[in-house]
Amino acid sequence: MNFVSPARMDGTPSGNLTPVFLHTGWRSRGTWIWAGLRADPGVMGFYEPLSEAMAGLTPEVIAATRPDSWPSGHPSMPPYWSEFAGMLRPNVPGVPGYRTTFATEHAFAGAAGSQPELAAYLRGVLLHATTAGRTPALKFCRSMGRVAWMQATFPHALHAVVLRRPDAQWASARHQMEVHDNPYCVTMPLLTLARNADAPVVARVCRALRVPLPRLRQADPARAAEACRQMVDHLSWADRYGAFLAHWMAGALAALATDCLVLDADMLLWSAQYRRDMTAAVARRSGLRLNLPIDPERTVTTPPALDGEETEAQQAALTLLQEHRTALAPEGYGLAWNLLAAALIRPGAEAPRDEAAAAEEPSALSSPRSWFRNPWAHREDADATR
Repeated sequence: MNFVSPARMDGTPSGNLTPVFLHTGWRSRGTWIWAGLRADPGVMGFYEPLSEAMAGLTPEVIAATRPDSWPSGHPSMPPYWSEFAGMLRPNVPGVPGYRTTFATEHAFAGAAGSQPELAAYLRGVLLHATTAGRTPALKFCRSMGRVAWMQATFPHALHAVVLRRPDAQWASARHQMEVHDNPYCVTMPLLTLARNADAPVVARVCRALRVPLPRLRQADPARAAEACRQMVDHLSWADRYGAFLAHWMAGALAALATDCLVLDADMLLWSAQYRRDMTAAVARRSGLRLNLPIDPERTVTTPPALDGEETEAQQAALTLLQEHRTALAPEGYGLAWNLLAAALIRPGAEAPRDEAAAAEEPSALSSPRSWFRNPWAHREDADATR
């Protein structure tokens, strides 16, 4: 399949553009970053192509699913799934080639894994864009654990992993559940872990963080999802956070073992210089411009302090990350360390530091987080171009 030199919608030659696979988590600011790619008229952006919603997608569902149809916090834009409209068959719900198992099955597949149906489905999505002369940009919340497989299957694509502080990401998911009665972003991480309990990275993380998983590996997908919803209803907030953090950790350990581009979602929001650097990195690798919509009126709230059990889980995650240091790319390891350690900083205290990694790879822990000692104190957007 040839992805070279698709024509832009305005007729301007676009050069050698490359498909973008954006690997994110629920409430990680991934939609905001994807919107910055989708705004390019030469891009065809596909939102959550592995979502279970793909099985029943219709023009009516597409029209009704917008950032303003729920308290999303997402920037204003067309309906999320608009680009799938041209793939639908008349009077037949669902995106051709999609299987409901794609949502949670084999979510931590290694590079050598065989998933021919998933590969064929994603190739169809890419082909739909390139046939129209546009560059596909796919945004996933269900791919972090299978970045290695996606890289091996689609080596021509730019694979970018988005990481956000897990406690801040969790605060957003908890807010959806507590305030808006929307437990989806709390339930799905647990469901994904339960459906992949036999994956080595999942077993290792859940053991380290003491997260018990329901036995749902062989259950019908709909019954498994309902069982997880009921389980979440009865868990304490500390146990809910433990499962959420375990999912974050399993995805990070899997994704950061690859040579993907890693994006710090916090720095993209706060640092104009970091945005410029990452915009340049994306452009070098894909030919696309990352045009992030920055709202100067947007406020950033500090996530609530972790309680005792949550702090223990955070410390266990940091220890587990350190044990895997040699298996991870240095820059990705340094970023993950900072994101985990930030929640453990107390006023006036020194930030946790991995001295062995700092001595071996000084750049790995010297990220552009000039605000790391007090990471939620200020923003760095004074020189930003709006």
